[in-house]
Amino acid sequence: MHSYRSLIFYVAAVVVLSVAYFASPMSREAVWQLFPGTEAMAQANPLVTALIFLAASIVLAFLAFPSMPMIYVAAGFCMSGFGGAATVLVGSALGGLSAFLFYRKHIRRPIALLNQPSTKSIWLALIGLRLSPLVPAPLVNFFAAAFEVSPVQYLTTSLMGSAPLVLFYWQIGQQGHQFLSGGTLHWRQFSGYLVILVLSTLLSAMGPWRSVLNELKQLKGSSGSGTLPLQPASRL
Repeated sequence: MHSYRSLIFYVAAVVVLSVAYFASPMSREAVWQLFPGTEAMAQANPLVTALIFLAASIVLAFLAFPSMPMIYVAAGFCMSGFGGAATVLVGSALGGLSAFLFYRKHIRRPIALLNQPSTKSIWLALIGLRLSPLVPAPLVNFFAAAFEVSPVQYLTTSLMGSAPLVLFYWQIGQQGHQFLSGGTLHWRQFSGYLVILVLSTLLSAMGPWRSVLNELKQLKGSSGSGTLPLQPASRL
């Protein structure tokens, strides 16, 4: 019963956060007006700012916040250099890892999945899923939990696969800071990050994770026959 309570509480928190975000009356202009004040605080307390962004990205990634790019943009606006990008990248990866471990604890894994694909296929599948900006994080967590990947695999592929998207939004924050400060916009630098994001998205579309979908299709067909029992999820 305690397990189900934890799962219900998690789902409720995700739903409340998503509804609150979409129902919020705060406009984009109001958000941009908050950035200069946040920047002043960031310059006065860079370590505290980094810790705040790290904690926020961990919590929001764990709760599958529907607009994580806002955190990436804010980090680019408020924190100079690559420190902001590294902070939110690590934070989102740690938050995703926490969600993955939570999923793995509660998912009942079918025996059909005990015939694991090769380690190489798992690595390519996870990186491909992470590279795609269209695949929601909870779906990636479900796949990783179903195939019982290791925490090291999950964390490494999250860092590698999420980097292009995080760096792109971080660069938007950097360019926004330059614009509001009256500085020169670095279009070539921005275009470079855009090219990296486009190439990584195209790479994910080439299908290194199609083996995962094939496995799930086979599982669906097998489970439909009602012949496969379920085994409890593994514990940490």
